[in-house]
Amino acid sequence: MVTLQANSWEWARATFGTAPAEAGKDPAKAIANKFKIEGFLDQAATARVGFADANHFLYLCKANQLADVDPAKIKAPALIIYAPNDLVFYEPIVRETLEKITAAGGSAEGGTLVGPNGHLNAFTAIGQGADKITAFLAR
Repeated sequence: MVTLQANSWEWARATFGTAPAEAGKDPAKAIANKFKIEGFLDQAATARVGFADANHFLYLCKANQLADVDPAKIKAPALIIYAPNDLVFYEPIVRETLEKITAAGGSAEGGTLVGPNGHLNAFTAIGQGADKITAFLAR
């Protein structure tokens, strides 16, 4: 679920579509027949088990649920680069954060990363923000 949520529907559709996991095993013909994306997500989950135990994951989820920052209290200049199709840091909330910082007299600017990977565009498309990041750090 983490892998699916961290990406976007665009990634899922473009990468897997509705292809079956195994040729000749149509997911519409039997409940045990998987879609290709299900096979991929099963493999991703199996790989994740090697470096993130269940307790770690529970604490990570709780930390995210409890995160509570008032953007109006941010006084340091802020650069917020996000992906419009991010399902973790939802675009309207990111925009609201930028507005709250500036409305309180803070300095904030935003930038976007375009790509099919949603939240993971921060890794796959970060190069798009290189000029903005470089200029921000130079100030």
